[in-house]
Amino acid sequence: MENIMSIHVGAREARNKFADLMGQVHYGKETIIVERSGKPMVAMIPVDMFEKMIAEREARFQVLDRIKSRLPDVPEEKVLQDVAEALSAVRKMKKAE
Repeated sequence: MENIMSIHVGAREARNKFADLMGQVHYGKETIIVERSGKPMVAMIPVDMFEKMIAEREARFQVLDRIKSRLPDVPEEKVLQDVAEALSAVRKMKKAE
């Protein structure tokens, strides 16, 4: 995912400056993290980033569905476990590089 600047604001400030924050997100391509009592609660992100995230998620599920369809006799839990283990191994290899 692209490198994007995050700004942290309190809930009260977010409420008072909502229109300005929307502009920062939309035009400035920034993300806004809204906090309550210092705890991150929600994020405001550009809609194109949101749509890209949804499309990527759907693509991952399509891959998983193709894997499951090729292994009809294997329980879904086993397929999910094997996929999770494979992803973990790939991530470890990438970290080691």
